[in-house]
Amino acid sequence: MCGICFCLHTQSTPISIDYTPLNARGPDFQNQHGPISLTSDFYVTFVVSVLALRGYKQQPQPFIDEDGNILLYNGEIYEGSLQIKPDDNDGILLSQHLKQCSNDIDICNLISTLEGCFAFIYFHKKTNSLYYGRDRLGRRSLMYSIENNSQSNIKMIISSVRLNNLSYIELDSNILYKLTVIQTDNTFKIDSIPYIKHSIDIIPFEPSDILLSELESDSIFQNISKTFLNQLQLAIQRRILNLPSLCRQCKQLTNNILRPINGCQHAKLAILFSGGIDSSVLAVLADRILPINEPIDLLNVAFFSDILTPPADRQTGLQALLELNPIRQWNFVKIDVDLNELRYYRENIIKTVIYPCSTVLDDSIGSALWFAARGNGILHHNNIPYESLAEVLLSGLGADEQLAGYSRHRTTFRTGGWKALENELDMEMNRISKRNLGRDDRVISSLGKEVRFPYLDEQLVNYLRSIPICLKADLRLPRGIGEKYLLRYIARHYLSLEQSSKYPKRAIQFGSRIAKLESKKEKASDQCSRLTTTTTNNNIIDDEE
Repeated sequence: MCGICFCLHTQSTPISIDYTPLNARGPDFQNQHGPISLTSDFYVTFVVSVLALRGYKQQPQPFIDEDGNILLYNGEIYEGSLQIKPDDNDGILLSQHLKQCSNDIDICNLISTLEGCFAFIYFHKKTNSLYYGRDRLGRRSLMYSIENNSQSNIKMIISSVRLNNLSYIELDSNILYKLTVIQTDNTFKIDSIPYIKHSIDIIPFEPSDILLSELESDSIFQNISKTFLNQLQLAIQRRILNLPSLCRQCKQLTNNILRPINGCQHAKLAILFSGGIDSSVLAVLADRILPINEPIDLLNVAFFSDILTPPADRQTGLQALLELNPIRQWNFVKIDVDLNELRYYRENIIKTVIYPCSTVLDDSIGSALWFAARGNGILHHNNIPYESLAEVLLSGLGADEQLAGYSRHRTTFRTGGWKALENELDMEMNRISKRNLGRDDRVISSLGKEVRFPYLDEQLVNYLRSIPICLKADLRLPRGIGEKYLLRYIARHYLSLEQSSKYPKRAIQFGSRIAKLESKKEKASDQCSRLTTTTTNNNIIDDEE
């Protein structure tokens, strides 16, 4: 995980920007390159912060080749045209491949073939052109701000996170952007080139009046369920097989070495764990992949006010823990947050990294994710204070969007049938980069940690797209059964998650009880004043509340 930033400006000396939010994303290394003169009036500066997770040792950025081309890279490449070996640094390999590209189409073709979570900024020195973009699904944040004030030295910023309190817009995913400086009149233009689309062959199967629960023995469904399980396990394997052998704390004691032979005994992997079907499946499959002596942190967040009964996610989390491999050391971390703590960190950190998202829903989900990912709590088995030192987190995001897990999907199916539901799921995936992924990446990365999304693995997503919706979910069946039917089936039949497979969907803002903490009569889609206004005395609760 890294923070990357490009600035186009008219000042020949270093510009005044507070890079604190960017540096928080990459605690291992920070660097500024520039200013570099493009024309008599335009200069560029590149800034990067690095969280070192790939390769054998930490690699500084930016990557600059012998021709003077400059790459800022944030993310992970798992598959595609670049063959990544365990000790390889994917940023170095991408820089080498970009150097071989001779035009826009070559660069677009290369980026289109990559599989993984990434955002990048690439300066091609010979043409004074800048290429930038996010991965196909938008799992890494990248935003831009164009300054129209003629008095400002800054003309454009591209950044992982908001800087200098400017107004930003999230970049669309699935698009390669190109910025070209026009030297004749000292202006610049931005062009966009869509990534190459992959064709997908749909499995032929027409919806019928037979419930999906009655088709479990059908050979088509059996083949789909086994292939889905295999694809999901491979997706998780790609994300955790080559974890650093040191946690955050122990890594600081070495000379930039990420994988010494004798690693530390602390957890290097954490799972955002509600005990629901999505996170429980991730836990079981991660257990099958990691060596049995590696502990895994299960991060379970709950918000408390005057209600002492644990929220639903705490209860399901502890119940799901009983279904996991008892030989593995599971660090179930009870992360309890009160209103004072929520208000303080929202005002001082969370609202900045949630931006430009600004709804009540963004506030609830973003805040819950931030506290969960921070990992400060109490271990369930001994009630000892504990801080998760794992720098890699797994999230179950993407399962609901592809397998009809939300309650709104039932409404759509009830009113429009299978075709309407299929269209709704397509819409979910088309908007997930701006609705969820950019926000979640900014929130969790502000803690110097990286979140990975196995359910949004390209190969898994393409496979699920090939399956007719009537073989993935059946919303004629009750809650806790019909939604995400395919996932519940493999959990029950192949992963021994008998109880966890039956829990109905409960969104994090309700399962953690953050949505009820401030007793606001708000709609999820409303603009959230807590994110857009500055609060004083944010560590004090009025008696009236």
